[in-house]
Amino acid sequence: MRRLLAASLVLLACGARAADIPAVERGIVEGTNRFRHEEGVASVHPDSMLDRAARDFAQYLARTDRFDHEADGRTPAIRARAQGYDYCLVAENIAYRYDSRGFTTAALAHGLVQDWKDSPGHRRNMLDGRAIDTGVAVVQSPRSGRFYAVQMFGRRRAACR
Repeated sequence: MRRLLAASLVLLACGARAADIPAVERGIVEGTNRFRHEEGVASVHPDSMLDRAARDFAQYLARTDRFDHEADGRTPAIRARAQGYDYCLVAENIAYRYDSRGFTTAALAHGLVQDWKDSPGHRRNMLDGRAIDTGVAVVQSPRSGRFYAVQMFGRRRAACR
């Protein structure tokens, strides 16, 4: 407890801003859907299985500070299936952001969405009209301070028939 309190006091003393992570995750879904609407694509909706797959992978990235779609030795499809998501489509966006001053909630969500919009492969995933489900997780690395974000997109096999 003292260690946590000391870390909090140091952050406050340095003027660092702390983002509300659940609100950042909601902001990513909202920003993604706003972008999809601007481009004439229907919304994606949160899916608990994809959320768990995204959370597990974001936690792994934050714990190890490794950054690759297969950093844990598995593919996005394998991670989704491990959570029970029976799919005909799975795609994944990953990103990390760091600022020693911290982030406001809105700035972190906006920055992650913008980074993906600016990357051709990630943009393609965001605008794939076949995707109807999404799962999002953001986790901060205790070692590096980076915020790792994972957004999964999917379509259940039952919806492909």
